[in-house]
Amino acid sequence: MDQKILSLSTEKTADRLQEFLQTLKEDELATLLQHQAVKGKTAGAFLRAIFKGSPCSEKAGALRRLKTYTCCIQLVESGDLQKEVASEIIGLLMLEAHNFPGPLLVELANEFVGAIKEGNLMNGKSLELLPIVLTALITEKENLVYGKDELSGEECKKQLIKTLCSVRWDRQYVVQFTSMFKDVPLTAEEAEFVVEKVLKMFSKLNLQEVPPLVYQLLVLASKGNRKRVLEGIIAFFNKLDKQHNEEQSGNELLDLVTMPSGELRHVEGTVILHIVFAIKLDCELGRELLKHVKVASNS
Repeated sequence: MDQKILSLSTEKTADRLQEFLQTLKEDELATLLQHQAVKGKTAGAFLRAIFKGSPCSEKAGALRRLKTYTCCIQLVESGDLQKEVASEIIGLLMLEAHNFPGPLLVELANEFVGAIKEGNLMNGKSLELLPIVLTALITEKENLVYGKDELSGEECKKQLIKTLCSVRWDRQYVVQFTSMFKDVPLTAEEAEFVVEKVLKMFSKLNLQEVPPLVYQLLVLASKGNRKRVLEGIIAFFNKLDKQHNEEQSGNELLDLVTMPSGELRHVEGTVILHIVFAIKLDCELGRELLKHVKVASNS
């Protein structure tokens, strides 16, 4: 059956391919897709064939695409695929996302939000697709149904980002989440949502996990909120320093000290290097840091 789909996809027109795909039940197509993805050799060609026979101009075709996306995201997250196959699948999904009608873009984005909220991500590879989906919403000219409201594509994107920043983030994906937002066009308000969420996550991470997150946050700061980003980073480490000094001056036994001095200094040094590197790429960040230093020295 999968070979027939591949064969029909080589024809000049997609008519017969489309007719054949319409005869398949949803679970049959999902099983075929899973088989091809795990086998790996023709996964990309098979996925392209499904897209060719599923035009977004027709409701059945658009819905088949949505089910295909959902199935592919689950496969990529399962960890059962070879890395090259998973990357090829995500690449194809990214290329085709802009063809989706607005309502299905919203539905697809909501599936991501649900997966993040429920902690259903297994490796986070599928997150590469979410910025494409959110960006595609901006181009939607007609109002879309979101919850009980009708919103523009831009407003839908804003509400989705707001929701994403309000749900619990699994700490192992915090860096990926933060990195993801750098590929999404953000308004000042949206950037603020993200920055505040990320800053709150600092205290939930192990100390060694903080520098990579700081780096991604500094990259994100180029979209705005530079002052808040720097203030948040500095405030976090000031708090750590204060806590560390209190431990050192107290009567605790050495093996009960929660932050070894060497580890804290190493992490702070790495963060300083990240800030210096970020300033080389973003002069405005350097200006904000100078302003902060001047204010701090005068207070």
